[in-house]
Amino acid sequence: MAINPNTGHSNNNTLYLACSGGGKSQALMQNKNIPTRAARVLLWDIDHDHKAHRFESMKEFHRAVIAGVRSGQGFRIAYSGADTLENFETFNRIAWAALDGNKKTFVIIEELADVSPSIGKALPEFGRLLRKGRKFGAELHLTTQRGAEIPKTAYTQCLTKYIGQQQGRDVKTMAEVAGVSSAQITALRALEFYRNDSGPEPGVLVRFRYKKP
Repeated sequence: MAINPNTGHSNNNTLYLACSGGGKSQALMQNKNIPTRAARVLLWDIDHDHKAHRFESMKEFHRAVIAGVRSGQGFRIAYSGADTLENFETFNRIAWAALDGNKKTFVIIEELADVSPSIGKALPEFGRLLRKGRKFGAELHLTTQRGAEIPKTAYTQCLTKYIGQQQGRDVKTMAEVAGVSSAQITALRALEFYRNDSGPEPGVLVRFRYKKP
């Protein structure tokens, strides 16, 4: 169970949205808010996009997380097994239990739409992590190809959004999220994003360069 509640933590939850090849994982990996060393990082990373100690068995992943927490040191532990809804909820339950309000824990979830059965309410364990995780030091970073296929909770709980290349109907919707025009979204190239921090100002154009994981 999450321990040491601390309401002083800021909401740095971040959502990265771009079609395949748009560079959303690159934008995530190059986010300077996520330390590269000595950090507590848990990853739902089915496609092996990140460097981490990787497990395809949920039981082994769970054991590794327990050992990491008990060590008192930083860790990067990824689950890369079957992307079922049951496993996703187990991952979120394990992440919740690892939280400690005295220590920041980064939770990275790749391809959220693949484990989102509804665009309405989030799955229970995932929803709890989104709504209450900040109080216990959680910082969530979520990627998805299609913003129209993820729960609304992800939008409301992620104040920062990176909007990259979009296709079809998603262009207009994501332009509204970014606070820019549809033409500006259509003109985006790979590794280009509009960053919006949920304020009244329009999104700011950010360009990344490809880096090996």
